[in-house]
Amino acid sequence: MSLSLRSVPVVTAAGLALLTIAAWAALIVGTPMTDPMTFLAAWTVMMVAMMLPSSAPMFLLYRVSVIDGPRGEIRTLAFGAGYLVVWSLVGAIVLLAQRVLDAVLDPGLRPLGVAAVLVAAGAYQFTPLKATCLRACQTPADFLVRHWRGGALGPLRLGVDHGLYCLGCCWALMAVLVVAGGMGLAWVALIALIVLVEKLAPRATWFSRAVGVAFVLGAFAVILRPELVTQMAM
Repeated sequence: MSLSLRSVPVVTAAGLALLTIAAWAALIVGTPMTDPMTFLAAWTVMMVAMMLPSSAPMFLLYRVSVIDGPRGEIRTLAFGAGYLVVWSLVGAIVLLAQRVLDAVLDPGLRPLGVAAVLVAAGAYQFTPLKATCLRACQTPADFLVRHWRGGALGPLRLGVDHGLYCLGCCWALMAVLVVAGGMGLAWVALIALIVLVEKLAPRATWFSRAVGVAFVLGAFAVILRPELVTQMAM
């Protein structure tokens, strides 16, 4: 399977573009994330803004691989829904973890916690699991061939599969976003850019490892200057 922009239905390409623009607009406007349901809704919007651009080749290739007409659009929507289910569940885990840590963690220990997350995220960039998951995200055609699922629920299950590989690729980046950046807009944009380059740039292994080194250096900076934690979250 190969992707030709001429073969992608205009409604699909336009829909992806408009959804991405709308999600970024919602992030820029900002929504309070104190209420659990508001948090989960805002988190899902954030995932659409951050992850949809880098996953667009996968969704577009899937669209041209299924039946033409409205049924094809419906199956593509189901594929995307399965993908977002995974990231929405991650949002629920983040919310729970935040509540637990706020209750038990001494604020004075936060710099050490941030440094630990940065080191873990940096180290993960060099692991075989990261490489395997990133490869699946970088090669949409190969992923669809290996994981194709038929039937009425096939697109939804395929979307969940794609979401799990994407999670395996990006969970450490999201941990940095939550712990170090506090989900501020500048950090959202930075992590989204890292994900985009990792998935779409040719031979991006060097870039992924450079990001890992940067995270580890950031951890040392936080240990030496704990006040950076407050500055990072601004």
